[in-house]
Amino acid sequence: MVTLDSLDYNPTEDITTILASQGSLDDIDKLLLRTRSTKLQLQKEIEESIQKSTTEPNNTAEGTSVVDDVFQDFQETQNTASKIYSTISELTDGISHLDNAKKNITQSLTIFQNLKILVDSYSQCVLLAESNSFVEMVSPYKIMCSLSESTFSSYKSVTEINMLLSSISRLKSDILNKIKQIFNELLSGKVPGNEKLEVQLRDGACELLDSNNSAKLQIIDWCLNKLLYEIKEIFQLDDEAGSLENLSRRYMFFKKILNNFNSKYAAYFPPSWGIPLALASQFYEITKKDLDVLLRRELQGKTPSIDLFMGSLQVTLDFEKYIDVRFSNKCKAEKLSAAFEPYLSLWVSHQDGMMEKKFLTYMSESKVPENIQDSLVVPSSADLFRTYRSVLSQTLELIGDGSSDGILTSLANFFSKWLIEYASRILRPLLLPDNLDIEDKHETTKYTVLLVNTCDYCSTTISQLEEKLAQLSSNPSNVSKIFLKTKDIYDELLAKGNNLLLKRVIPLDLAFVWKEFDSTDWAHIAVEDYSRYIITLKKVLTFSSFSNKDSKARSKSSLEEIMLLLSRDVFKWNFFDKVIDLVTSNYVDCITRLLQPLPPFATTSSRRILKPKKVIEIGEQLLLDIQLLKEILNSILESVRTGSVTSQSTPFKRLSRHVETNVDLLLHFAKLLVLPLDNAEAYQESYSRLTDDNRDITVWAFIMTLKGITWDLEQWKGLWVFYKTSVKDNNESQLERNLFVFKWDNRHILRFENNLARIQDPAWAAFVKEELCIMPIKLSNATK
Repeated sequence: MVTLDSLDYNPTEDITTILASQGSLDDIDKLLLRTRSTKLQLQKEIEESIQKSTTEPNNTAEGTSVVDDVFQDFQETQNTASKIYSTISELTDGISHLDNAKKNITQSLTIFQNLKILVDSYSQCVLLAESNSFVEMVSPYKIMCSLSESTFSSYKSVTEINMLLSSISRLKSDILNKIKQIFNELLSGKVPGNEKLEVQLRDGACELLDSNNSAKLQIIDWCLNKLLYEIKEIFQLDDEAGSLENLSRRYMFFKKILNNFNSKYAAYFPPSWGIPLALASQFYEITKKDLDVLLRRELQGKTPSIDLFMGSLQVTLDFEKYIDVRFSNKCKAEKLSAAFEPYLSLWVSHQDGMMEKKFLTYMSESKVPENIQDSLVVPSSADLFRTYRSVLSQTLELIGDGSSDGILTSLANFFSKWLIEYASRILRPLLLPDNLDIEDKHETTKYTVLLVNTCDYCSTTISQLEEKLAQLSSNPSNVSKIFLKTKDIYDELLAKGNNLLLKRVIPLDLAFVWKEFDSTDWAHIAVEDYSRYIITLKKVLTFSSFSNKDSKARSKSSLEEIMLLLSRDVFKWNFFDKVIDLVTSNYVDCITRLLQPLPPFATTSSRRILKPKKVIEIGEQLLLDIQLLKEILNSILESVRTGSVTSQSTPFKRLSRHVETNVDLLLHFAKLLVLPLDNAEAYQESYSRLTDDNRDITVWAFIMTLKGITWDLEQWKGLWVFYKTSVKDNNESQLERNLFVFKWDNRHILRFENNLARIQDPAWAAFVKEELCIMPIKLSNATK
């Protein structure tokens, strides 16, 4: 508990304790009196304490005396410590002097010992050098070199040591000269080889040189020059022997030198020196410089000899292979064939003559293969790419691992040039020009599919060729740019071939079908069975024997024949995909031409040939015919599907959805024609459902006219009210228009818009412009 004397005393605690109960308040007066009394007592004690402290000055004096004593003791201690430090320093100075003396004596002894060893080693080397005892000299020679270079190099200021080091240097030079002289006599044949000399040179002299890298390199270079001296003298650039015609002799001579060294002199050198490999590298360096000069002289003239160039290159490649095999690809010198690389483009350009001859053959031979069922591709296209692969293989063999960008660019340009020529001279004539009529549908189909298949084959192979060259090039984009125009040409030819089949060949078969549609007496139609035109369409499109390739091609329809001859399944799927749109588009065109009103619109003379009730009957007949059309298209889809393609495959499912979508649109169109106009609200509900809430006003108005409605403005306005209320936003932009079944061919609906804009009747004109907000669109010549 904190007492009253404590500095942390808190009166609140005592007050809480005193007033802890209700009865405490009854003695509050006594408590106040006691508190006041205690306060006065404390105040009195404080005053007495203060008075006492002021009347006792002796206490301060005593405290000051104590402090002075402490400072005096500290000063005495400091003086004592200083004396002790001085005494210790005097003692350690003597010890340090003794240590330095000991170190100097030890170092002197070591130097004198090393000096004795150096002198002894030098003396031994002098004696052994006189007798050419290189093996026995190895140990003292290494010791002599080590001590002279590391230990005593800093004592050259001492005259005697400097004289000794000079003598050692002269000895080393004399030993190097002696070794060189022995090798010279050996390589010159002046000294007969023997086993003792082999040991002295290989294990002795060469070991001495290993301790002096500069001397070692000097001896190696001297030996290489000695060994290659003869070949340098014989095959000089200005002599006939040094010409490109004698390049093979140069290589043979070096092989002889190499074999001679291995048989006679290899034992005199340690294997670690790699003298044979160094010999090959030196020969590469010399010959490479000569080849640069010789090729520049030969090939920069007016009439370079390509045969000489190719012969020289071939023998060089053969020699490089020999060296690579012999030294296990360890020769890292620059390849000799690198000298030929700047001129390889001459060889590539030389291939133009060969290609011109091949093209004369291509143009004279038959374009159609003997067995068109197996592969309908122009035979010469395969030969063209076989030739390309051969040229590429030869070129890659020529350039090896050297720099290849320049020659690869030349190759790419060469390939691209003749591919463009092939497309122009061989393939393009297969395509029937637009200004010529189709006289023989079968022949046109065969040659057009031949074109499509060959263009596809060429495009695929061009991509593979481009990929191969790009992998080898350090600048793949440059190679791709070269082939860009070529690929565009083949893609354009392929697209033109497909368009000819789709827009000129297939329509020939469909023309009779639509002619039958037009000649049908729709005004007196009776809904009993399929129409004659749809049955004819079934005969035209349904495959007779898709899997029977032995049946006569002329008995097949154009579509079946095309599907049989197309080489790739993806082309078959894509082509049938477009045929689906073609058939449905033509079908809508026939229905539209039958039902559309004739201009001028909204005049007293405007009469409808087919009344709304008759249009309903026609719509019912169309509903029946469209069901058969769906069966026809699904039947073709099954026929196109090959054995490897299941009904669950992606292409089959995609085309199946396409058939379903197009047929559903046709059915909805026919159902719109069947809808009565008696109840405007009910018609609008059905219209929104069948057209998927189509908001295009022109489509709504056009279908109204197709249903046979008269130009009764009041009836139109009554129907318009319900259409307008059901459509919240009818101001869609032209790019977002949903033209319903007219999306496949918008010519009729565009003409309808322009005919509406030409209405002369003021009330009708106001209705069209202000209510329907239909504005005329400028028609192209094709639409007109």
